[in-house]
Amino acid sequence: MLADGLRSPTVWPMADSIVFDRAAGFYDATRGFPPGVENRVAAAFVAAGRLGPASRVLEVGIGTGRIALPLARRVGRVVGVDRSLPMLEKLVEKRGTLAVDGVRADATRLPFADASVEAAVAVHVFHLIPGWRAVLAELARVLRPGGLLLHGGDDHARGEAWRRWRARTESQFGVVNVGVPRARIERFLEEEGWRPAGVERVRFVRRARPREMLALIEGRIWSLTWRMNDAQLAEAAAALRDDLAVAFGDLDREVEIETGFWVRAYRPA
Repeated sequence: MLADGLRSPTVWPMADSIVFDRAAGFYDATRGFPPGVENRVAAAFVAAGRLGPASRVLEVGIGTGRIALPLARRVGRVVGVDRSLPMLEKLVEKRGTLAVDGVRADATRLPFADASVEAAVAVHVFHLIPGWRAVLAELARVLRPGGLLLHGGDDHARGEAWRRWRARTESQFGVVNVGVPRARIERFLEEEGWRPAGVERVRFVRRARPREMLALIEGRIWSLTWRMNDAQLAEAAAALRDDLAVAFGDLDREVEIETGFWVRAYRPA
């Protein structure tokens, strides 16, 4: 049972949003930060949002708590929404005594009162929701006066070969975001009239073997592969294998990839 009750509407307004039920079992192992980086990311959210020990924060797409759990150690309470019950169940298993609540709800129709949170957090979620403009309207509604939307994302965490592969899936196979287009992710809020209020960045290094990166594609770990048929996936994986071989040579050699995470703060339009 989720704290504050497990709410499960029977009708979802956005049927084409991508839901992560199938990822609950492997999400933490494939999306986590290197040890210690999660605390630096949480500190970046606190700094960007001017948050304090009493702040109440809403996260859209809270999932298993990758962002929410470390953040909860620095604020008063984090409450999050997600459409995936299995992901929320993982959150409950992990949260211990932390002040983190999860509610199964659609972000286009938030079950919270007007002006009820000091900040809203959204990380890697707007590209998954066709009705993302409705989400923005809801976030503007629930933010208190002076409250900020904290939009976070990775700085192309797996390097140039990954960026080329992602561009190829769009141009060759037509696998595009169902929500905010990939090319607009870092600027769409300003284009929608939200006002920038600062940015925080965390730099770090990931260590991985190129063959492990390839296995993530072949195993359909990333959500964009869920909409590819077997032939498309095989062709895309072969192209990535070639790119990785050019970039790194030995696919079984551990390599370091310099990367990072950004948090951009915005005031409502």
